[in-house]
Amino acid sequence: MLKRRSLIAATSLLAMPAIAQTRTKVRFAGGGVALYGYMPFFIAIGQNLFAKHGLEPDVAMFPGGALAMQAVLGGSSDISCGFYEHTIQIAAKGGKLTAFVLQAQNSGLALGIRKDLEGVIKTAADLKGRKIGVSAPGSSTHLFAMQLMVKAGIGKSDAAAIGVGTTQTAVAAFQSKQIDALSLFDPIIADLESRNEIVVLADARDTKGSTAIFGGPYASGSLYAQSDWLAKNEATCKMAADAIVEAVTFLRSATPEQAIGALQKGMCFLGANVCESAFTSNREAFNHDGRITQAQAETVKKMLAGFDPGIAAANVDLGPTFTTRLVS
Repeated sequence: MLKRRSLIAATSLLAMPAIAQTRTKVRFAGGGVALYGYMPFFIAIGQNLFAKHGLEPDVAMFPGGALAMQAVLGGSSDISCGFYEHTIQIAAKGGKLTAFVLQAQNSGLALGIRKDLEGVIKTAADLKGRKIGVSAPGSSTHLFAMQLMVKAGIGKSDAAAIGVGTTQTAVAAFQSKQIDALSLFDPIIADLESRNEIVVLADARDTKGSTAIFGGPYASGSLYAQSDWLAKNEATCKMAADAIVEAVTFLRSATPEQAIGALQKGMCFLGANVCESAFTSNREAFNHDGRITQAQAETVKKMLAGFDPGIAAANVDLGPTFTTRLVS
């Protein structure tokens, strides 16, 4: 885990009124940096949107969404910046997490192999006995790989999941051949593609690819909290949702330069050219109004049940796993 700190940027590319003088402190757990599924969250930080809407964000960053989820479940954080699918996983185990605003639709994920393994690993079935880099075991990147393996006819545990984070550590692990394949997001995948070092086997970064893999519309990046905490802090969650919706609205029409420029300084660690190109490829992820739809939730549930017998047997009621009432 990286050091927890309050994040307030000094400048803004978004037109905004005076920031509220009295703000409510809220502890966020971030499920990974430089991921397009969480881009609205980092725009909201970089452009002071949480402060604008009355919050003082205290952010703890983690290498993957599963660890951010544990922070919320353990009470060290209030709200997680993570994938919606975590709410269904926890519901199947009897827990209660509720997502209250959508950051990105589509999966945004891609799974690829090292270039030197092209012709050896041709499909997800050939990953048996291999090492797959994921942000963190149990995170959305891991679930994506498991789903692809099961669909290809092998077991979800037939390949080893190796946590490599979401930054340069992932690139280093891939280039040094510590892993055979990588399940991750842009800009990491885009960077490896630009170097001709990766062969993508499954691509859910745009609507067409995501729909082809999952069979329907998909909810990915979101903000969620423990259901009981949300019920007691609806005003706080509404302020967080307002900030995310403003960031999503900005991203729908922003140029790549404006979008990347609005991030916190230093976040685009792979260089502006790679990040701007990747934003163009992922722009469809922000073509929504901040609400998770029933159809998206059903697709996510079907995906999880397809490789996790526990979720299939639980017959999860999706109603408590998300709400739209806090999105204006």
